[in-house]
Parts: sequence; C-alpha cells; structure tokens
Amino acid sequence: MQLKAFSTLATLSFSPRHAPCRAVALDAGASVVVGGAGTISFLAARLAAIEGFATTLIAPATDLEMARAVMYDTAHPEGSLPLQYLPLSGPGWDGEALTTAVEAAEGLVLCLDKDWTFTEQQLESFIPGVEAKLQHVSLMSRNLNGEGLGFFSSAAKRGANPDVWEATKESVDNYQQAERVVKARAEAAQATWTIVRAGTLKGGGSGDSGIGGEGEARFLNAQYYERNLGSMWQLLYDVGALGVKLSAGDVLPGPGFTAALTATERVGSGDSHRGAVATALVEAMRVPSAANRDFGVAAVEGKTFPAADQWSDLFSAV
Repeated sequence: MQLKAFSTLATLSFSPRHAPCRAVALDAGASVVVGGAGTISFLAARLAAIEGFATTLIAPATDLEMARAVMYDTAHPEGSLPLQYLPLSGPGWDGEALTTAVEAAEGLVLCLDKDWTFTEQQLESFIPGVEAKLQHVSLMSRNLNGEGLGFFSSAAKRGANPDVWEATKESVDNYQQAERVVKARAEAAQATWTIVRAGTLKGGGSGDSGIGGEGEARFLNAQYYERNLGSMWQLLYDVGALGVKLSAGDVLPGPGFTAALTATERVGSGDSHRGAVATALVEAMRVPSAANRDFGVAAVEGKTFPAADQWSDLFSAV
C-alpha cells in the first residue's frame, strides 16, 4: 500500500478497536514521524531529533529544501541528528518509503504553517490501523473559540501580517473536523493524542544565539531570517518573546482591537511562538499528563525559553 501525493493521500487500512488508551511516554530512540509543511514542521522535526527521537520529516519536496538549509548549526551539524527526510510530493516521492515510515512510527506530529489543516483522507493515511506501532499523536490546531477575532484581526492580516490568525468559518470547520478524526483514529489504534492550539504564529529562529547573543539555540538557524526577506522583525521577536503560557482547553483569545499594533514584532494577545508550539507538540509525546488533552500556547515576553525538562510541569500545572 502506498501513500499518494500530498493533495490526494491514499487511505491506509483501518480497523477500529475500542480498548481504552494508556498514557504513554516515548523515550529517546523511539521512531517519530513529523508530517506537515512550513516552518512549524521544520521546528518540530529538529526538536524531536535533538530529543533523540529517530525522526522522519514528511513534507512537500519544495519545503524539504528549505528545511535542510535551516535545520543545522555548529552544535548540531548535518549528519549528527537522527533525522531523515521524505518528500510528500514532487521529486523523489516514494510511496513505499512513506508507507513504511508511517506504519513504523511510535509517535506522530502533524502540523501545518497554514490557515488550514489536514483533511480526513490525509489523516487516515497518517494514522493507520491496528497493524501500526503508533502510541501517540500530537496535532497542531488553532484557537477556535472566536474571542478577540473578527474585523480587526482580518484587517491586520491583510494590511500588516498574512500570518495573523482570523478564524474564518471555513478554517474553523476544517480544524474541528481534523480534531474529531485524530481523536477517533487514535482511540481506535489504542494510541493517545494531544491537541496543541495556536493563534497567530510568529518567530521560529534562534535569534542571535548563534553568534553568542540572545535567543533559543534549539530553534532554526540564521538562514531562517535570510530566506524570509521582509520579516527580519521576527529576529527581534525571537529574542524577546520566549516566555510560554499554557492553558487547558480552547480558551485563548485573538488579538482584539490591538491586532494592527501587535501584528509584527510586538507581543500581542493571540500570539503563539512557533518554537513554543513545536516544542509542545514534541514534548507531549514524552509527558503522560499531556495525553488525551488539548492545550493553548500563548507567547509571553521573556528572554528565556523553558528547558525540555520543564514541560512536564507546564502540562501538569493546567
């Protein structure tokens, strides 16, 4: 059975089981697939590999070229991380290799740096049936409650930053359907799940940490800024918005009437740092208290990002 191109992923065999799920904690060495597109998927794959997971990033071929450019640094040079790449579409596509990777995965992280998420058919391909080894699924979703959204966020999206989250009805329906499918398929496969909610995604690079300055060294290298011309403001964000606030459930608001003022480098209500969202997705695979729960991730002003061993307390505290 082979996976087709990203827009038409084939459905893998699925046979429901209804035994209760157990909270699991994956250890270093476990096989993890990160499926998605854009910066958030690069971050999740790099962080998973740094944690010692045998990681496969599955993304469109055009994204993988960018991923390779931003993934490595002096602390983690190319070849030093347990990380491989498989194109989900385009040159080098190999359906058999994709199927093998998905069926062998003990952990699965699904995240798209877009205003939309996976379709039901795509999720069925990433979360196969009872023959798979899957133990946990982490899905990136969005803040869907509608608070602090509407006209002001829509205007800021079009006039200041296209990444502003505006929660259109079509997008909300798409994410809600994806959440339902992930929960149902994870339960049927006797795997646990975690939903990690984001608002407006900002940042993602390592700031000036590569030259001895401020920022989080675990994030993407300086090529991230050089390849995103016109968004160098994100470097400022990456050194000043490293605080993290987790909330249980779908409760975080959007930017409200200050949307235009906080659309770029300023930390605003409704912001989520890409690095924090990616870290939450990865750490949820290691932390039993994150199992079968959903969390919102908010950016907070701060110069220090939580260490890997602090995430268990962050999840447990909410």
